[in-house]
Amino acid sequence: MKPNDFKCRMCGACCRIKDGIVRVSDAEIARIAAFLGMDEAAFIERETEVAPDRKSLILKSRPDGSCAYLTEDNICRINSVKPEKCRTFPFEWTNPDSDAVCPGLTKLER
Repeated sequence: MKPNDFKCRMCGACCRIKDGIVRVSDAEIARIAAFLGMDEAAFIERETEVAPDRKSLILKSRPDGSCAYLTEDNICRINSVKPEKCRTFPFEWTNPDSDAVCPGLTKLER
């Protein structure tokens, strides 16, 4: 998909996918922690958990499955330092149900 083919509608649906997993690298942890004014150890302790496959850390979600950094008005609180997975959707990856989840994708021809 080309960047000009997709227009984000700022609905936050992609940030509310139940059981969505956002893996974070060491570099992303460092960037996000610095942006939030936290040291990395505190960030890891409070804001991440071990992925279900136990191969990496992931960002914690709210109990409803939404991203903890999504505001009520669908703005990402860490937008300038958000993880690669968030930055590259839907240009480098999608899930089988992405068209059903993201209204910006529903009318695109693939």
